[in-house]
Amino acid sequence: MGRVTRTMFRPDYLTRDLQILVDILTLDDDQAAVVEMLLEDYDANFRLAVEETEAAMADLGAASGADELERDRVDELRGQMEAMRDEMRQAREAREAAADRADGEADGEEDSPESDEARAAARAEREALRAEYRERMGAIREAFRAVREAQLNTEVMQDLLASQMQLLKQFARARESMGDETANSIAGILNEQQLESWAELERRLRRMRMLPEGRLQGSRTDLTLIVEPFAANLEPEAVATLADIMLAWELDLDRGLQRRADFDAQGMFDLLVAMQDSDADRMLEILGKRQKREEGVRDVTDTTIDLISATIPAPDGTAFRKNALQAGYDRIYETTRSQRAIGAAVKLPDLDPELVVQIEQLGADCDIDIDDANEAILVVVRRHEQPLEVRFVERMQQRASGADSSQRDDDTNPIREAYDARDAVDEIYIERLGDLLGEERVAELPGGRERGRRGGEGRWGGDDREARRAAFMEAFDTNKDGEIDDAEREKIREHFQGRGGRGGPPPFGPGG
Repeated sequence: MGRVTRTMFRPDYLTRDLQILVDILTLDDDQAAVVEMLLEDYDANFRLAVEETEAAMADLGAASGADELERDRVDELRGQMEAMRDEMRQAREAREAAADRADGEADGEEDSPESDEARAAARAEREALRAEYRERMGAIREAFRAVREAQLNTEVMQDLLASQMQLLKQFARARESMGDETANSIAGILNEQQLESWAELERRLRRMRMLPEGRLQGSRTDLTLIVEPFAANLEPEAVATLADIMLAWELDLDRGLQRRADFDAQGMFDLLVAMQDSDADRMLEILGKRQKREEGVRDVTDTTIDLISATIPAPDGTAFRKNALQAGYDRIYETTRSQRAIGAAVKLPDLDPELVVQIEQLGADCDIDIDDANEAILVVVRRHEQPLEVRFVERMQQRASGADSSQRDDDTNPIREAYDARDAVDEIYIERLGDLLGEERVAELPGGRERGRRGGEGRWGGDDREARRAAFMEAFDTNKDGEIDDAEREKIREHFQGRGGRGGPPPFGPGG
């Protein structure tokens, strides 16, 4: 219920909106003073209504005794989780101490097969310990979920949810009334010319309030903040075209935001009823309809990004597209390990000029291939990403059917596969940088050390990393010279661009 109330308790007007109203409506001093008073009254009344509703809901909870349901079991599980964290911390400290002792004993000694075997054994032991902790932690989380579901199904909790829902419906009606009254009061002091700008003002305020509520990547991007620097050097005709595109985006986006808000106004109560009934199918149906509206908001912006990048001459159009996608899909367009390492390598002191040129060329090739991998991830994310709420309900549905909801689905997740494909490219460039600088020197660079996938320890280490690299080279190194040349790089690019949303594993995936 937390997300529902956060959305509902979002005000339509804020006192800091005054300057926006002054700018868009060109208010004079007297009008501004009246609007300031109206905004302050709205703010005070809205805060009071929120506080009263929250207090009433808390009082209902306390009176019902719902907080005491399964209290002993919850406390027990929290104690188990805290004990697990202590064990993990102590094990980590013991490993670090042992590693320090081993480093001290090995100072001045050359590597030997025995030391390699010892390191491999230590790595296997760490992996086994991590697997054990993951399994135990997963069991505790599942127990927490079971307790929460048991609480939800009690008669006490069902009565509480029904009463709280009535309070929220009352607040929703009061919220709508306060917003309408404030809007009508402001409009009542405007002249005819100012009223013509009223629709623009409402769109601006809705965009400011509603965009941050997006639950999918790409659905929270405000292009007005990104496009402005790129418009400065355009020819007048291109500026006019860009203005038309931005106006169309603003109108289409506003329609999408309103469709989403209209659905939420009723959908949130339908969702609460489905939660109350533990009806996972109905919950998924409602969340699916909500996601369609969310995707509509995102698609308006993504289509406009491509239109603008085609309108702005290169290379600025390309730069705009990259900036806009980074703003909306920052998890995709983060700087990768190989890009960080190569960027740092170029700045190393005392490098031979010819070596610097080679590293710079390596960086250029890396950027091209990572960009192509990112485009593939973007296509897959647009097709397959789901809000957290959907995944939570799906797991609840799995538990109800007796399926193992704790099983990780990374190996069959097309989004995970797309990231793994990029990781394979990353590893190739880390190793090519090692060929130029030496592995030891690369290991000291940012991103140069062996990591788990996307920055943490995990499947992308040890033998699995080597196997995936070998499979990658087998798939794309067609002339078998151990290098990826321009023709082979083009094949990789075609592969990435053609993967789209297909669910099958890449040719260099597990078992490929």
